Amino acid sequence: MSCAAQKTIPSLHYHPNMLCQICTINESKYKCPTCKIAYCSLACYKSESHKHENVKLRDERSMPLSTPDQNNTKPMTKFDKFLQDDQIGYLLKEPALQFHLLSIITILQDGFINNLNQEQKLEVINLKLNDLRKGGVEQNELVEEFVQRVLELDQIN
Repeated sequence: MSCAAQKTIPSLHYHPNMLCQICTINESKYKCPTCKIAYCSLACYKSESHKHENVKLRDERSMPLSTPDQNNTKPMTKFDKFLQDDQIGYLLKEPALQFHLLSIITILQDGFINNLNQEQKLEVINLKLNDLRKGGVEQNELVEEFVQRVLELDQIN
């Protein structure tokens, strides 16, 4: 591939020919925000061979002891969990995901359906989201990863 051709290809967070470090079969497309390992799909990211035990141990050792002020902070809300999650933050930096989320927000706020009530707008958004998820007519892997991660975080206390 020529240098000129490489400049026009958007970055996939890794060298385009790097193999997934989990399955070692497919080309990697993503990088884990926690351990920085290259992976190719949500299946590999969630696989049992992708663990963060060493990272957790390292993080626990480097954390300072908590002070009394830190213990009196208010509990984290569901939305704080989403905003502070490394994988959510990583995915939200993707222009394709931003585009699809913006289209959903536009439907909710205004868009072409001003005459619909809130419940009807939510139904349209649900249909749009289903189209973007696995098996939908507009299937998008980033949207699927984002939704799966939100659902995972929602299940945690």
